[in-house]
Amino acid sequence: MNLRRPLWPSSTLWKTADPNCHRRRYRGGVSVFEGLLEGLNKRQRAAVESPGTPLCIRAGAGTGKTRVLTRRIAHQASIGAIDPKRSMAITFTRKAAVELRERLAGLGLRDSVSAGTFHSTAYSQLRTRWAERGIRPPELAQDKRGLVARAARQAGLRLAKAEVQDAVAEIEWAKAHRITPDDYCERAAGLRRWPALDHSVVADLYLRYESEKVKRRVVDFDDLLILALRDLTDDPDYAEARRWSYRHLFVDEFQDVNRLQFELLRAWLGDRNDLCAVGDPNQAIYSWNGADSDYIERFASWFPGAEVLDLLDNYRSTPQILAAGRAVLPVGATKLASHNLDGPRPTVSTHVDDFDEAATIARSLRDAKGPEMAWSSMAVLARTNAQTAKLATALEKAQIPCRVRIDSHRTDDGAGATPPNGSDAVDVATFHAAKGLEWPIVHLAGLEQGLVPISRAQTPAEIAEERRLLYVAITRAEKELHCHWAAERAFGDRTSARSPSPYLNAILSAA
Repeated sequence: MNLRRPLWPSSTLWKTADPNCHRRRYRGGVSVFEGLLEGLNKRQRAAVESPGTPLCIRAGAGTGKTRVLTRRIAHQASIGAIDPKRSMAITFTRKAAVELRERLAGLGLRDSVSAGTFHSTAYSQLRTRWAERGIRPPELAQDKRGLVARAARQAGLRLAKAEVQDAVAEIEWAKAHRITPDDYCERAAGLRRWPALDHSVVADLYLRYESEKVKRRVVDFDDLLILALRDLTDDPDYAEARRWSYRHLFVDEFQDVNRLQFELLRAWLGDRNDLCAVGDPNQAIYSWNGADSDYIERFASWFPGAEVLDLLDNYRSTPQILAAGRAVLPVGATKLASHNLDGPRPTVSTHVDDFDEAATIARSLRDAKGPEMAWSSMAVLARTNAQTAKLATALEKAQIPCRVRIDSHRTDDGAGATPPNGSDAVDVATFHAAKGLEWPIVHLAGLEQGLVPISRAQTPAEIAEERRLLYVAITRAEKELHCHWAAERAFGDRTSARSPSPYLNAILSAA
């Protein structure tokens, strides 16, 4: 297979099957080997070059995670360690999968490595399997909430939209944990899972939802993983053929893997250990949706003999912002080193109420806007979807262009509404929806007890995740970080007195 390398000077062609290909030189004196390692720091280079698998690369915020992952794939192909056509790179959103493919294409691996989400990869496997066996494929459910609402009506229940969404979230959580409707009540109680609806109600809706899908011959995203896993488990010959087709596995955002995804990953691997996983335990923020960070935190226990490497050099944020982020993490969290010049200390502003907070943020954004500062270089982040709606309304009244990114559930589509990236507008996003993004100037709104941490977080594990979520929000900022809280906040028709988040003092003291 011939690969093109637009990253360097005019190239000669090289073949991954040739073990000596890394010794070949481009015109201009730069080898494939050297070009792929160009510009990497010591830790990044070690992660790219490491010959061992299983390999876990723990990449802190702003340390070049995607760059290292794609360079590793290209480097391993260049020295003949992997066959790119038998390599599979897995991530969590279609946007991330597209970025992986584009970056690999820029490194000369166009249309060779299979890059997709867990769901799209499982769906592709199933479609091929169904075609081979002459099975008419089921339809993919387009309206999960509608199916759950129908199940509720069948049970004689009249649920509000929020309650339907809660039921959907519980069903997704249960399926991610491989929990059946019959086992839901006992397992949810044992795991201290207390949704808005009674356990027995959720279990009944879950059972009716599954029956409704069978009647309509539709499957949901979680079913794609379950069915793909079933095929691999029930048919050893088919599983071996699948493993032969994709021998080399790469998984991004490994801290977000849930039990169902992990079991499918193990089925894809079989008894092989050709796995490279990349992620950051400090950005594990999806346990409420079934993710289990234990898979990355104890990677060497799950994969004996694995090598674990850390990327600790941050190229995104100033030292002051990194210090603020580190201050809100649990004791013992990995410390990153900033490679940027000092910047201003993070600010903390107190407001009379949430309307004053929004108006002040709008004025600050307008003051910062200038010939060299685009609206899209600024963001306003909040803990909940409801907060983003109010903030967006305030910016629109101030005639500041904005776009809202809300967080739904972590599926193929990623965060809820994803606006066009070409327009110049301030991003208003939830902390969850902001993950993976960055801006020179970031405002964090509503840093109050009950929101940060959220009131429903009660257990030590839940509080720790709230800390990590705030860390994610803080480390979206490159140069300036502005924190806000309001002494009063309206929740519908009710206004309540507020107190500052317990993490604000740590932010101020650290920076």
